[in-house]
Amino acid sequence: MQRSLWFKTRYIPLIALGLLLGLVAVACGSSAAPEIIIEERIVEKIVEVEKEVIITKEGKEVIVERDVMVVATPTPVPTPMGGVKTVDLFTIMVTSQGNEIFNHKYNSAENNLFQRLGQVWLIGANFKDGGLVFDPSTGVASKWEIVDNGLAWEFTIRDDITFHDGSKLTVDDVAFFTQWNLNEESLGVSTVRVARLVTDREVTGPNTFKVTFKSPVAFYAAAISEIDNTSLGIVNSKAYWESLPDGATVENCTPVAKCLKAQAYEENAGPGMPGAYNLTAHLFAEEFRYERYDDYFAADLRPYPFKEISLRLVPEVSTRVAAVRAGAADLIEAESTVVNQIESAGGRVIYAQEAVHIWVNANGCNREVDNDGVPIMCFDKKVRLALDYAIDKTKIQALYGGPEAFLIAGQHGIGSPSGLGYEDDLGPYPYEPDRARELMKDAGYPGGEGFNGGQTFPIHTWVGAGTPLMVEVSTLICQMWSQELGIDCEVNVGEEVSMKKTQYAGDIAGQYLVRTNENTFDGGRRMNGRYNPEGYIGYDETVHNAIQAALATFGTQAERHEAYHTALKAVHDNHFDFSPGFLNQPYGIGERVVDWQPWPLAPYPSALWTVNIK
Repeated sequence: MQRSLWFKTRYIPLIALGLLLGLVAVACGSSAAPEIIIEERIVEKIVEVEKEVIITKEGKEVIVERDVMVVATPTPVPTPMGGVKTVDLFTIMVTSQGNEIFNHKYNSAENNLFQRLGQVWLIGANFKDGGLVFDPSTGVASKWEIVDNGLAWEFTIRDDITFHDGSKLTVDDVAFFTQWNLNEESLGVSTVRVARLVTDREVTGPNTFKVTFKSPVAFYAAAISEIDNTSLGIVNSKAYWESLPDGATVENCTPVAKCLKAQAYEENAGPGMPGAYNLTAHLFAEEFRYERYDDYFAADLRPYPFKEISLRLVPEVSTRVAAVRAGAADLIEAESTVVNQIESAGGRVIYAQEAVHIWVNANGCNREVDNDGVPIMCFDKKVRLALDYAIDKTKIQALYGGPEAFLIAGQHGIGSPSGLGYEDDLGPYPYEPDRARELMKDAGYPGGEGFNGGQTFPIHTWVGAGTPLMVEVSTLICQMWSQELGIDCEVNVGEEVSMKKTQYAGDIAGQYLVRTNENTFDGGRRMNGRYNPEGYIGYDETVHNAIQAALATFGTQAERHEAYHTALKAVHDNHFDFSPGFLNQPYGIGERVVDWQPWPLAPYPSALWTVNIK
């Protein structure tokens, strides 16, 4: 099915605009300052002539002149509505839109703001007293409780939610999409393992629904909530799904009838969504366009101050920075490397706390040999510990611009400082190269001699979605392992999706992958997926037992915190994977934004209803 189509043709594709400002400087042949209209905003462009001396192949000096935009002042016209200062259009520019499909089973979890604008999770959330909490007033379920001796969760469904097509949300919609989301065909590895724990799903009354598990699963509320970065808790319209026409055959999809409909659903789930915004247009790999849904049930609690939202994919950070400085964007995903550019031009930067972490991991460290019979170095715990002690985390911190952007704390996403069970003893190991060398010597690899059979040891990473500078971080780690431990290593830069498949298949067992991952409040789902007997990171009986005990703890928050800390400490001490720290995500904000309070632990622009407009 062709994706690059507008649902409403009244919008101009971004290609025709020359990707906002990119073609403007090229088109101007002099220092004149024409007016450019972008999405009904008038922008005054001021241009200077920049001169550069270049040397040709023949050794001649040539002076090249070009026009450069140095200042641009927006003149937006705000529209007051209902006592809240509201603008007609709010423009957001992001680095990634994931795979841009609305099929919950196959969409990617990270950077999925395009889902969150139109969806509602089974369990809602709020930010209160400095932390994230569950909030029955903002989700599909008004109540949930543990029943059947801790083996089941039963939900009471609200009766005041309507979908964008005007139909009413019922318990049948919850039953249908719970079945669809919790499925072995799901994209996420840990999501699949949640599905394997389910024994039954059933409607138990006019507005009640129950999910039963093989064993207690205390993390389930978080996994289906707005707090978590998955689509497990999304509820859409069953009737809308069933109304969709069949499409082309989707291979390896069962039952086929539902999967045929899935293609149309992936394109536009808008009429079947119940969230704050209705999808009106989607140009694949360029833009999502939304209109505010007037009958959104939580509008009083979340008064979004914009009639429409343009969510644009702009991978180039320089283009995003130019747009926010010119007033063509209100909010952009920034990077530590451009913070000074934004602030020096009079702009501001807001940090979302604990957004993502650097994750150094290798699957199969509990195996003695890999798929080819080659010994796995990290089978020895002393090697795993040495690799962490040999990393000077302050150098990674400096690379990202200092402690405001990068904190040397946290435990690879399942134990974030704002998360359940975190204590200071779960942080990264200190930089102790002498201790690292002694551990390597005890493991039988003095000075790196004989490590990896004398072959070059690869560190894998990728470029693309997520945090910038991953190749540079991986190179730093490789250099430190070489310098401190004598390991001959090299960085292998791959592609994200294929690299994940390769890792999950065990094809690079024992080899380390350096990547980013979003943080989370409740790490139970990830612990269950990573460290069980079939886990994709590693298995240890002591760690597994501690995790199972934590997952079966339903008591007070203090009791759950203690149980989670015990499990996280077992994971930390075993060290199958580790993290040098986490990043606070910087966002550049435009001139007309007075304030914004993004949530912590969110790798996407969150809590947009808190934006305050001039």
